[in-house]
Amino acid sequence: MKKLVLLLVIMLMIPTLTVWSAAASEADDGKIVFGNIPVAMSDEWGGYSVENFLYAAEKKGVEVVVLDSEWDGEKALNNLEDLIIQDVDQISVFVYTPEQAQDFIDRANDAGVPISFENTKLGGQVTGDYLVNVAFEYYEFGYEAAKYISQTYPGTKLFYCRGLPGMGIVEEYMRGINDALEEFGTVEMTVYRDTNWDTETALNATQDVLAAGAEFDVIFANNESMAVGCYNALEDAGLAGKIPIVSTGGGPTGVQMLKDGIIQATIAGPVSLQGLYLFKAMYLYETQGILPPEKHIAPGVTAITLDNLDENISWIPSDELIEMIGGLDEW
Repeated sequence: MKKLVLLLVIMLMIPTLTVWSAAASEADDGKIVFGNIPVAMSDEWGGYSVENFLYAAEKKGVEVVVLDSEWDGEKALNNLEDLIIQDVDQISVFVYTPEQAQDFIDRANDAGVPISFENTKLGGQVTGDYLVNVAFEYYEFGYEAAKYISQTYPGTKLFYCRGLPGMGIVEEYMRGINDALEEFGTVEMTVYRDTNWDTETALNATQDVLAAGAEFDVIFANNESMAVGCYNALEDAGLAGKIPIVSTGGGPTGVQMLKDGIIQATIAGPVSLQGLYLFKAMYLYETQGILPPEKHIAPGVTAITLDNLDENISWIPSDELIEMIGGLDEW
């Protein structure tokens, strides 16, 4: 029953810019309209980013057109074209790779529409103009996870149930993990498996590792949805509660999983701040022509357990979160 409930929970859940003129394309009635293209509103991570973006927009009287891409890259590009046709003032996009972002930049620049990105660090991997890139340092997620495991479970062997390589995310996780494991020298990563970032493939990967007889004493799962799959596989094998699971996230689902003992720690990344910073950068540029102080804004990450749960930054939109980023009216 616990397994079924968990699955249901998861399922429900700067340089000078050259091509834009801030505040020059507002609708005839003076109302600012932003377009927001999430990867999928069904995704807890992306969904809460949008919710916080919308919360801030309501505070400032900004209209937002959200066009859900539903995990479809081609649909995301079509959504961009639709927003350009609708003549929105600015557009933000949730991307997984710099290569994907480049296509959006080219099209937005050609149309003269300011564009911003969240989720994936672009750095010097793209050309053209964009306003801001709000994305966590995935290296930090990996480093903090391996640091926590090294300090909490010394002498153990690690199974890394990771997401899909090729996006630049897993690769950054691996750099962070390897650096921390080498630095602390108390844990050995003996096995890893790739998944599609979801519960089912994580369950299959964990079952495969167990069937192969691989030695491991602790699991690091790339997100909390995957952690559910790992837990279910352990439960089927009679190992639930005997092998600790560390994940990343820190949202409502992850907090509940900590309380239920499904995971022992999560490397929390407040995606709420990602959505708020994204809106703030766009709003200040649109209304005052003010560029963000940095081209790349990276909210920090923290290892959260039951012992320091009060330090976790909520994903639920609130005025307190807006205050945490210094408000919406100045940097």
